[in-house]
Amino acid sequence: MQDELRVIVPGTDGLLGPTKDALEASVTKYGRGLLREAQRLESLNRAGSGPAQVTVRDVRDAEIILSRNLTPPKKDMIAQGLWITAAVSGIATGWFGNQTDHTWGVIGLLVCGLMTVVSGLLGYLK
Repeated sequence: MQDELRVIVPGTDGLLGPTKDALEASVTKYGRGLLREAQRLESLNRAGSGPAQVTVRDVRDAEIILSRNLTPPKKDMIAQGLWITAAVSGIATGWFGNQTDHTWGVIGLLVCGLMTVVSGLLGYLK
């Protein structure tokens, strides 16, 4: 059996069918996100190993977090890969910097330095 929560939104009497459906879908989506955030907060605040119980405080805190967009955006795998590339090429830049008495050391220094700057910048902008 599907859980159901009836919500009355004042001022929706004059809305047409597709508009009401879109509003209902948006409210449902927001409600799911709100409940998910409240459950996350509840699990952080639970001291024991008892059953989960979302409280009014959890719901209100979740509403504040969602309405003010306080959750940090998650970085995607490409951005994380670019950051790792920047870190590794930065270390390689330092190593090649100690090898500048050879031609390959200077070339490696320039290539790795450029890779560090480009991948770091792209990772930041992503």
